[in-house]
Amino acid sequence: MSEANKRLEHDAKDHPEKYDIEGLTGKESKVIEMDLMLGVADLHTPEAVAAAESAISGCQPVISLPADGSESDSEEESSAADDNCEMDCNDGKKSPSLDQKPISDIHRKPKGHGGSKIRRFKKRPSIVELS
Repeated sequence: MSEANKRLEHDAKDHPEKYDIEGLTGKESKVIEMDLMLGVADLHTPEAVAAAESAISGCQPVISLPADGSESDSEEESSAADDNCEMDCNDGKKSPSLDQKPISDIHRKPKGHGGSKIRRFKKRPSIVELS
């Protein structure tokens, strides 16, 4: 990736007009596409990939980190993580985070207090490994 950055920097110095976003040449398209989820990261370990996927889904990762001698994690912290990422009994998948839930489901009564609703959520993209 650093090699690609160096090539890009060198090309930008040689051909600044290609990279000038303020100067219009007339060859631009009339549509600007923005993908806010687009990102590039060097993920060298399975733990790093799992942490990045958890961050995308809005769920705290469950990764066992090496102990530093102090057990300062409380049960409250782990139960909060469990509450955020508890398993859905119906399909074995993790429950979506609050920002993924439809408004009607946020204020819904707990299970067992009336009819159940079928919920469908848009899946967020996972980490794609480029070679």
